[in-house]
Amino acid sequence: MSESNTSLRQESFYIPSNKKDSRKKLVRQDRWAVDPEQCYITNDDFTFEVNNLSTFGCACLVKKEHFFIVNNLLNQPDPILFKLIYSNIETQEVSLKLVRLEGADEHACLAGFEVVNMPINIERCKAISDSNAIILMQKKYVEQSNKIPMAFKAAALELKEWFSNLQNQIIEIEKKAPVDDAKANEEFRLTVAETISDYLGEFLPKVYTQLPNTMSNLTKEETELCTLFIRQQLAPFVYGAPFASRAYFKPRGYAGDYEMMNHLYRNELVGKTLFDQCMHKYFIDEPAGQAVKNRGHYLFSKIKQLVEATPATKKLKILSIASGPAMELQLFIKNCPEFYGRSIEITCIDQDEESLKHAQKQLISLEHQRKTGYKFFFSNAAIKNIIVHGLPDQDYDLIYSAGLFDYFTDPVAQMAAKQIFTGLKPDGQLIIGNFSKDNPCVPFMEYVLDWILIYRSKNDLSKLFNEVGSSVNVEQEPLGVNLFAVIKK
Repeated sequence: MSESNTSLRQESFYIPSNKKDSRKKLVRQDRWAVDPEQCYITNDDFTFEVNNLSTFGCACLVKKEHFFIVNNLLNQPDPILFKLIYSNIETQEVSLKLVRLEGADEHACLAGFEVVNMPINIERCKAISDSNAIILMQKKYVEQSNKIPMAFKAAALELKEWFSNLQNQIIEIEKKAPVDDAKANEEFRLTVAETISDYLGEFLPKVYTQLPNTMSNLTKEETELCTLFIRQQLAPFVYGAPFASRAYFKPRGYAGDYEMMNHLYRNELVGKTLFDQCMHKYFIDEPAGQAVKNRGHYLFSKIKQLVEATPATKKLKILSIASGPAMELQLFIKNCPEFYGRSIEITCIDQDEESLKHAQKQLISLEHQRKTGYKFFFSNAAIKNIIVHGLPDQDYDLIYSAGLFDYFTDPVAQMAAKQIFTGLKPDGQLIIGNFSKDNPCVPFMEYVLDWILIYRSKNDLSKLFNEVGSSVNVEQEPLGVNLFAVIKK
């Protein structure tokens, strides 16, 4: 039988159309690039490293010292039987014929071999490659797992088991929820969520406050491995809660976005399942969440005090930096009708345009309803530009920033405060919010929610801003979790 009848030379084919001698686009077999150190063809006489494979052939790397061998093979009419070795495993025997040499230089060339008879089993090679990748990842997993302290690992796994058991029980309770009465269903879910949330608030802090004790004297790498491990274990139970999901996945690019703040202020029961709703309720009710709600009321009271202390005939200018949903301003408009008609100019600055649009919608809607007469301005500006260049106006009576400085290192915080402070008129005041070191939720926020803040004490804030204004007084909301540096000009 002639070679033309035995070799599988059809590495490409075409589909004829109805028009005589016309051809459509060629369809070729995919070539799979391989590591020459892992794949080669060999027999008793030759061994060649493989660069790529296809069903009908392979390309081999030939070094200069073997040029004479391939030149002789190029003129050999008969195929040669080779063993195809991939990752030290013999995948098959294959008959190959050298058909071309390409890319020759003083160091190496590529030799193109064509399959004769049975094609190359690419899928077997790929299966070996995928299996090796799994083995490599598993070895890496074991290596990394061994770096995690057993005490931390045990605590994380116990917490995972605890959550799993709680979730299963809540799934059973959910089956009892009324289905014919929407109001009764909502009341049922709220009752369960409130009850479970209270229980979570009692139990979880006792567990996660002990986690730092199991991580003492760890390297940065080991700490990161611990963090990754506990997130992997708790992900199915935590990230279904909308508040936790936004904190961890950061759809706006940062934790603490305006919608997270809205979750806290709205205090609604949200989540796909009753378990998710219970977890969400817990997050918005824990001390850190409650402190943010208190923060809004604290700033509202400061705005109210300023307006009360100012003659009705005098114009007031108020500026909120990193304004978020501007809940304190919404509270001011809703709860202080006695000030309607006063000359008050309110500016909100935020680098998140979506956040700013949300605040604008809320405040302007309230203005249309209440007819306060206040003037509102909304500026989409990068905070770093304010830190570098300062504010365009220098006649504000009150400037405040509720949650921005939690993310600033001390040097940046000092620089930002000094620049912002120049925007005040004489006797004006600057209020800077910052989470306290006494926040009991830190371990869970950092290890599970990936919500990293820079915490400061009252003394830290006093020292940090003592050279900014004429005086610095550090205040707090009722829980003492949020602090406020009140700086007078």
